[in-house]
Amino acid sequence: MKINILDQKKNLRIKQSIIRKNLFNKIKNSFNIKIFDEFFKKINFESIRVVSSFKSINSEISTEELNVLILKKNKILCLPVITDKEGPLTFRKFNNNKELVDGYMNIKEPPVHNEILNPDLIFVPCLAFDNNGFRLGYGGGYYDKTLSQYKKNNINFISVGFAFDDQNVSNVPRDKFDIKLDYVITEKKIYSFI
Repeated sequence: MKINILDQKKNLRIKQSIIRKNLFNKIKNSFNIKIFDEFFKKINFESIRVVSSFKSINSEISTEELNVLILKKNKILCLPVITDKEGPLTFRKFNNNKELVDGYMNIKEPPVHNEILNPDLIFVPCLAFDNNGFRLGYGGGYYDKTLSQYKKNNINFISVGFAFDDQNVSNVPRDKFDIKLDYVITEKKIYSFI
């Protein structure tokens, strides 16, 4: 009996959630500034104006130091917001942690009155990623819908998965809706898919 893509993704999500939790507990300091310096040179970070990151939750690799670094580099930081359960993400300007409010699924996000932006660089959380540039997320399809819409509307952006290196798998099950990332950055290296 052949297992369909949705079941394959579901099974991989269960497995990778356990692996990521173990990695999170084992690797306390996962931020590597040298890798980000190398990455910023590679993509000409000086030309980037608006960067979308995310507030890490549960066992996701921590984005705290990344978000601080983005602001120190004098970039405008925004965070993803789910405004439509069926639609793409919206990105709202981030000013500080104190202003964040509980959003969809109680994920912290900038308040409604913050400016909506189109990021030039989008950091994306991963449960898993493969050497072809495909990622496994939580299953809502929000990032895939967003990246697809940006491509369709000819909005220039760079997409970057952010994960632990041991979240790399041989193959992420994918269908026609899955969008390939440009890069993945881990605590150990930069993976390039362009």
